[in-house]
Amino acid sequence: MKIAVMGAGGIGGCCGSLLARAGFDVSLIARGSHLAAIKEQGLQLVQPDGEFTADIAATDDPSQVGPVDLVLFAVKGQQNSVAIPLIKPMVGDNTTVLTIQNGVESAEQIGKEYGADRVLPGSAYLLSNIISPGVIRQISPVPRVAFGESNGDRSERAVAIQEAFAKAGIEAEISGDINKALWSKLLYNSPANGMASAARLSPRDLVEFPEGAAMVKAAVQEVASVGTAYGIPFSEEDVQGALDLIAARPMGARGSMQADLEAGRPLELEAIVGAVGRIGRRVNVATPIFDMLYALLLPHVDGAPENH
Repeated sequence: MKIAVMGAGGIGGCCGSLLARAGFDVSLIARGSHLAAIKEQGLQLVQPDGEFTADIAATDDPSQVGPVDLVLFAVKGQQNSVAIPLIKPMVGDNTTVLTIQNGVESAEQIGKEYGADRVLPGSAYLLSNIISPGVIRQISPVPRVAFGESNGDRSERAVAIQEAFAKAGIEAEISGDINKALWSKLLYNSPANGMASAARLSPRDLVEFPEGAAMVKAAVQEVASVGTAYGIPFSEEDVQGALDLIAARPMGARGSMQADLEAGRPLELEAIVGAVGRIGRRVNVATPIFDMLYALLLPHVDGAPENH
C-alpha cells in the first residue's frame, strides 16, 4: 500500500513513522524546519516505552509523490482551504482519502473537492506532538483511530486500511456509525478544548471548581442538543460519559487548541468551537456558550504575529 500523510505534525507524523517502520511506502507532506530536519535525519518518534527513527520520504510538493492508495489527511482544520486542493496530484482513480481531523465537517469539505465516495470519515484518539523539528513525542500508550464508510458498510478498502494500521501497531476500529463516533468526540473535545482555552486552565483543573464544572456540563449539553437536532441522538448517559472523560484527564494536561494558544500558534477554532454554533444555527438550536467561546478566542485565531 502506497500512503501519503498530509500533515506531518504530532498525529500525522506519529502514524506515518509507524506505517513506514512496518514496511509501507510512506511519503510525508510537511514544511519548514520540520521538513528540513526529516529530510536530513529522518523522523524520530519518542514513545512511552522507547524511540526509533524512521527513514521516510518527505516533501512540501505533493506532485513529487504522485497518486497513492491512501491519503491520510491530518493537517489542522484551519489549513483546509490550502491543504485540500494541494493533495490533488496524489488523488488518483483508486485513491482513498482518510481524514482524521478534529470536528465533524472535514469529510464533507474534502468530498466537495474529490467526491464523497473517495473519502473515509475518521478520527484520531492520540496525544502526540512535535517537540522539536524532526522529533515527535507520542504520549498515548497506543495510537488509536476510528473510521468507517458513511453508510456503515464494512468495505474492502476499510478492512485493508485497518489491516495496514494493525501491522503498524495502530489500533484501528471500523465504525458501523462513524457519524455518531465523530459527534461523540465533539461532545467532549469541543467543551474541554474551548472552555479550557478561554479559561487558560487545563480541563481537569477547570472542573475542580464547582462553577467551572457546571459551565463545562452546560457546554457538553449544548453540543448534545445540537447533535440531537442534527440527527445524531445523544442521551443523558452520553453527556455523563463525556463529562467523565474530561474529569479523567490528568491534572495540567492541555488540549491541542490550548497548547496552540499558549504557544502563539494559529487555532483550530472553526472545527473545534465554531462548528457547534454554525451547525446549531442550521438546526435552530441556540448555542450561547459556544458563541461566547468563539468570540473570546477569535482574536487569537491567527496566532502571534511572529508565527504567521
